[in-house]
Formats: sequence, C-alpha cells, structure tokens
Amino acid sequence: MAINKLIEADAFALAQVEEFKKVLLDAGEVRSETFDNLIARNPKIIFINSAENPDGIGALKIPFEDYRREVFTKARSHKNSEDYRYELGWIVSRKKGCGNQIMECLLADANGALYSTVRKENEIMIYLLKKYNFIQEGVPYNSTRGDYELLLFIRE
Repeated sequence: MAINKLIEADAFALAQVEEFKKVLLDAGEVRSETFDNLIARNPKIIFINSAENPDGIGALKIPFEDYRREVFTKARSHKNSEDYRYELGWIVSRKKGCGNQIMECLLADANGALYSTVRKENEIMIYLLKKYNFIQEGVPYNSTRGDYELLLFIRE
C-alpha cells in the first residue's frame, strides 16, 4: 500500500484503518462511533512513513451535511456551507515536522473549497492552517465534545 499518498480509506486493509483510528482515539481527536460513521463515507486518508506505526496521519473527510451546516452556523459564518465538500482534519503529527508533510499531501489532492475546525488553543495547527492559506471564518464557538472552543478555518 502506498504511504505518504492520499488514498480513499477503502483501499487500505482493515488493520491499517484500525491503526488510523487508534492514533486518532489516543490523541483525543474523535469518538469511536463518530469515526466509524465517517470512515464509512470513504474519505481520503494518509499515513506518513508507515501504516503500522505512522509518524503522522490526516484526512480529507466527507462530513455529513447537517454537521457541516451546524459548524458554519455556530461560527456565525456568512459562507454557504454547501460550497465546502471536504473537511480537512484528523491530523495527528507524532514527529516534529510531520505537520507540514501531512498538509502538503492533503492539499496536493484537494479540489475546491475546504474547511477545517481546530481547538482555539491549538497554536501549532492554527499556524499550519494559516501557512497553507486557510483563513479564520466567523467567531469561536463551544465544542460539543468538551470544555473548549473551536475555530472555523476555510480555504477557497
């Protein structure tokens, strides 16, 4: 299986998808049931350097319409959420410098407008989003997953 290349999730072996999920769960980036529902939509995912013990991971997720609309509404965005088919996310870097590699791989295959949500205190991810021409849209809003605020970023 190709590593360091963005590929639809169903092209990976079940054990590799389970490793992807484990990395996300260990990092507190997703709930198990949420992952299962979204991975079934066959997003494009990437493993950096190894699928068995990756240095980093990321995805171009295919969000549910209701969720996408809710994000844009909570952020009080004036943008039409329907214009953003993919959500850049599930980014976990386990090695210094992997964030750039993940972003470059994800964006090389991205067509059209993207959005991403990030915790307000996640300065490294905010830096990367801005570096790769995402702009903050709207206002911070409360997460439903914990006691923190999220920011919406878009790239057109």
